[in-house]
Amino acid sequence: MTFDSLLAEGAIVKVEIILGASELPKRLLYGTRGFVDWLETRMSKQEPSTLGADLSPLEQLDFLFYSFVSGKPLVHSRQFRAIRAERNAVWELKTVDFRIFGWFVKRDCFVAVFGDWADHVKDHDLYRGYRLEIRRLRRELGIGDNMCVEGVDPDDVISI
Repeated sequence: MTFDSLLAEGAIVKVEIILGASELPKRLLYGTRGFVDWLETRMSKQEPSTLGADLSPLEQLDFLFYSFVSGKPLVHSRQFRAIRAERNAVWELKTVDFRIFGWFVKRDCFVAVFGDWADHVKDHDLYRGYRLEIRRLRRELGIGDNMCVEGVDPDDVISI
């Protein structure tokens, strides 16, 4: 299985982020169909921050995704981190209110699989479950080592 074939089949789709007129994307953001459905549901609602953040959850996602795709610096542990130090790690992108789980196909190329409220993930300790589900999905899709970054160092997955 190749990444291009996953795109052609619609198993993974590009998440389009609007950049400024003079900006070019420096990183790539993709999502599974399930993630894109989750994202569209979030975008259709004006949900308030459950954790008292200044930005709404939708504004937080917009800022995170814009920062990611435009190549702005991301703060390790605060905006992204590996769930567990392991080969072909599962990573999370983070906002105050949301956790986005997925993996890096290659440096600067993230595939989002699940999104969830941060307090829900923490209250129910869902990190392990999301990690195992993403590993299972990658096996089902035939995604091998050639489509996963092996390192867990921030510099392995994000260029500065």
